[in-house]
Amino acid sequence: MPKRSRRQRTPNLPPEAFQVPIAKPSQAVEDAGRQTPMAAPSPDLRREYSDVISDLKLTSLIFLALVAIMVVLSFFAI
Repeated sequence: MPKRSRRQRTPNLPPEAFQVPIAKPSQAVEDAGRQTPMAAPSPDLRREYSDVISDLKLTSLIFLALVAIMVVLSFFAI
């Protein structure tokens, strides 16, 4: 078994990747106190996601049909 090298390994990244600006501590505290406004959830999700629900129903119908076909074909396997 070959002996592993003990040299320090560096990632294969360009030098620009290591030049990350450091945020000032006071700026980090100010940013932590600020909250971004979030959109309120819609009261009627069924109306918004009706196309998703119909797609899920169609997908489940196709799945059940394929399973039924496989079960029927398993009786005729040679």
